[in-house]
Amino acid sequence: MYKIMKISMVLVIFMSVVIFAQDPGNPDSLIIGVVEVPEGAPSVMVPVYVVTDDSVAQFILPIQWSSTDGQVHPAGVYYFNQLLLWDEVNDSIDIDNNHLLITGVHDTGGDENPVLLTDYQRLVVMRIRIVIHPDAVDQFVPISTYVDPFYGPAVFGLVDGSTSFSPTIIDGGVTYGQVGIDDKQTLPSDFTLNQNYPNPFNMETEIGFSVPSRSFVTLEIYDL
Repeated sequence: MYKIMKISMVLVIFMSVVIFAQDPGNPDSLIIGVVEVPEGAPSVMVPVYVVTDDSVAQFILPIQWSSTDGQVHPAGVYYFNQLLLWDEVNDSIDIDNNHLLITGVHDTGGDENPVLLTDYQRLVVMRIRIVIHPDAVDQFVPISTYVDPFYGPAVFGLVDGSTSFSPTIIDGGVTYGQVGIDDKQTLPSDFTLNQNYPNPFNMETEIGFSVPSRSFVTLEIYDL
């Protein structure tokens, strides 16, 4: 009980003293991954990335999802990198209302903990475990942030403890089964990898490829 009260007090203090402002540097980003899952899979992990050039020390992430039949939903969150060393990182799932709240505070006293500073690099900080019940129908389940009536929108707070801002959000989701795909369409006869033209000013690039049959594919990227 003490720990729960402590967490709540830290979040209330953070929410009450922050000054909402423009991102002081280049726009920081929160990116929710998009994953595809074959029929029959019991679960999948959806990565959540951040790209920051500021010393982010607190965050509030209200997340929502929408399942066609209610049979695909979050079941937990796993944390990585700097978040493993933070004093408080917590999540709560409200399945009835399709809401997931994730909060973090890097330091509540004692030894100094690392802030969330990625130097413009995309970094996985958490993975949301999505469970898929056996009777789930084929569907796309969008996962996005939303404005919570109490906590507000997704917010990053700086290490100074008095400035916060909303990062740029890129929504994601889970594609389960064959959604919007015609199984009767002609499959390619050969493996092909399309020409790619990376844009250094864009955090994302698309790689087009085709295979002669449906299967799992691993693409390895090398920095030559």
